[in-house]
Formats: sequence, structure tokens, C-alpha cells
Amino acid sequence: MRRGRVDRTLVVAGLATIALGALLLLDRLGSIDLRFDYLAPAILAAIGIVLISAGLS
Repeated sequence: MRRGRVDRTLVVAGLATIALGALLLLDRLGSIDLRFDYLAPAILAAIGIVLISAGLS
């Protein structure tokens, strides 16, 4: 097993994917009412966070 530096971009991308998946799951279960005007900024913010973390690496 190789030990090395953790790839920050992959970790942030994974966390953003998990967060968006949790939002979609809560919408599907009826816990929250998620419309496109709420979802689009969340998706764009997740993409922006991943791009910023890639730039810092």
C-alpha cells in the first residue's frame, strides 16, 4: 500500500458529491422542497469549491 500525500481535490470533490446527493435524497424523501432555483446555485457552488481546491493544490 502506497503512503503519500492526500489529494485535496479528490477529497473536496467527494464531499461535494456527498452533500449534493444528501440534498437530492432529502428532496426525494419529502423532507425538503428542492426546486431548480435552489438546486442550481448549490451545484454551481460545489463546482466552484472543487475548482478552488484544485487551484490551491
